[in-house]
Amino acid sequence: MGRELSGLKHGLYVRSRNGIRLRDRAVQRLVRRMRAAMSWLEDADVPAMRAWAEMELLAAKVYAELKKGGVVNEHGEGRRLLDDYRRLRGTQIVLSRELGLTPASRALIKATGRRADFDLAAAMAVDAEAAERAVDAVANEEKGEG
Repeated sequence: MGRELSGLKHGLYVRSRNGIRLRDRAVQRLVRRMRAAMSWLEDADVPAMRAWAEMELLAAKVYAELKKGGVVNEHGEGRRLLDDYRRLRGTQIVLSRELGLTPASRALIKATGRRADFDLAAAMAVDAEAAERAVDAVANEEKGEG
């Protein structure tokens, strides 16, 4: 299968109306579950929750494709999809913190009664370093070094 069709297999670049509609329903279901399970979320959080749910669904599809096809191509290079996955998860962790979905962000909400001011640049720098370490570990494991 050619490179131009690779998006059709994993669903990251879905453009058909039916595909988008199905993904939208799945996002809505996930947002409803989040609202039911996480009492601290408010109506104003819905756009961020929707973005988080979109990232979750897309990242799950990409992960399944990476697991099936491996993280490196036949030339030993990381697949482009691996970078897409890293970016999706990096964006999602920022949203997770903003929504109070991590233990540290929940503890801060409990301690202060409000969400803390958010330093996006610092969060992205930490996320990028952690993601690079994870990618290196997976690549080493695939090569049989780990």
